[in-house]
Amino acid sequence: MEMAGKKEGKKVDPFSKNPALKEFIKRVAGRHGLLILSKLWGKQLTDEELAKLTRLRVNLVRKILYDLYESRVVNYHRLRNEDNGWYIYRWYVQIDGALENLQSIQRELLRKLEERLEYERSHMFFACKNNCPRLTFEEASEREFRCPHCGEQLNFVDNKEIIASLEAQIEVLRRQWGEGLQANS
Repeated sequence: MEMAGKKEGKKVDPFSKNPALKEFIKRVAGRHGLLILSKLWGKQLTDEELAKLTRLRVNLVRKILYDLYESRVVNYHRLRNEDNGWYIYRWYVQIDGALENLQSIQRELLRKLEERLEYERSHMFFACKNNCPRLTFEEASEREFRCPHCGEQLNFVDNKEIIASLEAQIEVLRRQWGEGLQANS
């Protein structure tokens, strides 16, 4: 199905098919970052042009562009102005780099959650009644089941709820990000 010509007033949200990417960009550059990307989408513009289009200060636009560049969301072409010798930077959206960066972050988060789940499953924990940090069985037995922080007796702590919570988080993230995303890929 072919799209009709561009209609004024009705802009297509470039992130409508990937809300995780939109969230990622919001975390990297905030709502102004989303505004800048919406104006930059499919174009190559200077920071001054973007400032005019977004009605943001040019210094803020530059800061956001650098943040987006560090996250591989945008890139630039550098050209020399023949009149004054200064460089002109024409910025453009590099969505493939952003998606790669997002997937890398997602894989790392998933890997950490799976490591934590394995740690919780493979250890028995003990804690005192004063809410000091938990200790593994090995740590607790080395301290003769006395809290190293307050001296109280250490008691067994059931971590089934923590395990269930981690399993649920991992399942939700896999569903949201797609079954193909694995921590060890």
